[in-house]
Amino acid sequence: MLSGARRHTWLDHGPRQTTATPFHHIKIAYGTQPLSPEGRSDYELTLSFKKRYIGQIIRGEKTVTRRASRPMVKAGGVYRLRVGFSYLPELIRVRRVYTQRLGDMTAEDALREGAASLEEFRRDWMDIYGFWDGDRRVWVVEFEYLGSDRKL
Repeated sequence: MLSGARRHTWLDHGPRQTTATPFHHIKIAYGTQPLSPEGRSDYELTLSFKKRYIGQIIRGEKTVTRRASRPMVKAGGVYRLRVGFSYLPELIRVRRVYTQRLGDMTAEDALREGAASLEEFRRDWMDIYGFWDGDRRVWVVEFEYLGSDRKL
């Protein structure tokens, strides 16, 4: 195991390793991210999506995502898109993060999620999470697509 490189992959927002190691890149799934002198990657945090949503995000049809658990993002942050273990060069900026009851969603909210209707969003949600509970509070992440950083 590459213990020196492994220490850099934890995303616990705790103290960062800043001492020099023989490893100049962090291993992230199937790719690498160059480290800054402070031991940080420019885009080390990601937001994961199903592959079917990436095109909608790029075209600006999906500008919101809802999650059953708190996502590790914050307003103003720039994040790479991820599909499974594949890290994409596509970047988004998170505009706002808040909670909402699933039952309080509107047809407009569903459209911003990239669904044609609230019923379609409900089917997608159940496909991903396996349940629908209108009283369940979920995390809402509003974002904007920034484009592709092909250097990554």
